[in-house]
Amino acid sequence: MPSASAPFDFQEPTVVRLSDEERTTGRITLENIDIAVSAIHRDGLVVPENAVNTAHMDAINAILVKDAEEMAKMDSTHFNGNSVDGRPTGNMSQGPPLEPELLFGDIWANVPAAAVLSAVFGPKPHVNYVNGNTALGGFDDARQRVHADLFFNHAQFPFAVVANYYLEHVSPANGSTELWLGSHRDTSFLDHRNCHPERADTPPSDTDTGAKTKEGAAAKGADFGIRDERLDARRKHAPPMQPTIKKGSVVLRDLRLWHAGPANPATDPRIMLAFVPTPWWYACPARVVLPASCQATVDSWAARLLHPVQYDAHFVPASLDHRKVNFVPNFSSANKGYLSMLPPHLGSGFVDDVSKY
Repeated sequence: MPSASAPFDFQEPTVVRLSDEERTTGRITLENIDIAVSAIHRDGLVVPENAVNTAHMDAINAILVKDAEEMAKMDSTHFNGNSVDGRPTGNMSQGPPLEPELLFGDIWANVPAAAVLSAVFGPKPHVNYVNGNTALGGFDDARQRVHADLFFNHAQFPFAVVANYYLEHVSPANGSTELWLGSHRDTSFLDHRNCHPERADTPPSDTDTGAKTKEGAAAKGADFGIRDERLDARRKHAPPMQPTIKKGSVVLRDLRLWHAGPANPATDPRIMLAFVPTPWWYACPARVVLPASCQATVDSWAARLLHPVQYDAHFVPASLDHRKVNFVPNFSSANKGYLSMLPPHLGSGFVDDVSKY
C-alpha cells in the first residue's frame, strides 16, 4: 500500500506551543520550526499556539460580530454554500476591518507564521488574499461539500498556505472546520468534481465555471468539491475530524488539504480570518485592495529584518468599507515555467478573472 494511502495515525492537528518570549520576539526555536515544517508536509496543517496577542483578536471580533447580522442581510455578501442538498449553510465571507489602527502585525504579518512559511516556501512570502469566514448560528446540520480551496490544475507540492485566525476558542460546539489531515499528500486536480480531462482542450462551459451567486461560488455548487469516490476511499483509512483550537493560535493549512465547513451549533457567529501567502516565485496575479492610509504599515512588514512578509496590494486613495470590499479568490500562478510543469491532460479548470475587480 502506498505510504500516502496507508492507515493515517496522526488524526489530531500538531500544536506547536510557543513561549511568551517566542511570541513577543518572533524568534522561534529551531525545534519548533522543525516540528511545524514537518507537520505541514505530513499532515497539511499545523497550529502554532500562543502566536497572537488575544487582545488584538478581541478588538477585531467585537467589530465583526456586530457586523455579521447586518452582513447576512446584504445582497453584496458572498455566501460559501456548496452544500450537498442545496440548503444554505450560513457560511459567509467576512473580511477584517481595514482602519490602520486595526491592522495588527501579529495577525496580518504574524512573525511565527512567517518563520514557518519561509522555511517551507523560501524567504519573504507574498500575500495575495485577505478575507474571513463566518459560520452563523441557527443552520441546523447544513454543511458544505468537502473541498479544497482550489478549482484549477495545480502542483503536488506546497505552493499556497492559508493562515487562519479563529477570533475565539473554537471546537465542534461552535463550528470548527472539518479537516481531512494528510489528504494533500496524494491529491491532484483530478480529485476535483470540476476536473474534466476529456474536455481539457475545449473552452469551459457555464456549468464548468459556474456563475457567482449569493449562496455560493457557483450556481451549480455540485460542480465544486472533492469527488465522492475519493472521499469514500480515504474515509476508510483516514476519516475527517473537527479540531479544538485555542484563541491566540494561527492555523497554517496547505491549500490542497480537503476540508469542509460544518454547521455552527452555537448562537454566536464563529469568525475566522484568512490570509493566503504564496512563494516569492509563484507570481499569483491577485492583489489585495487596501486603503492608502495603510501603506506605510504594510510596507514596514516587507522591510523588517526578521521574517518579512510582502503584500501584493493595490492601494486606493479612499477609506474602504470592509463589509463591501470585493475579494479575489484567485490562487493561480502566472509563472509560465510553473504552469508548463502541470499535467496538460487535466485542463486548466476554473480561474477567476482578476481584471473584473
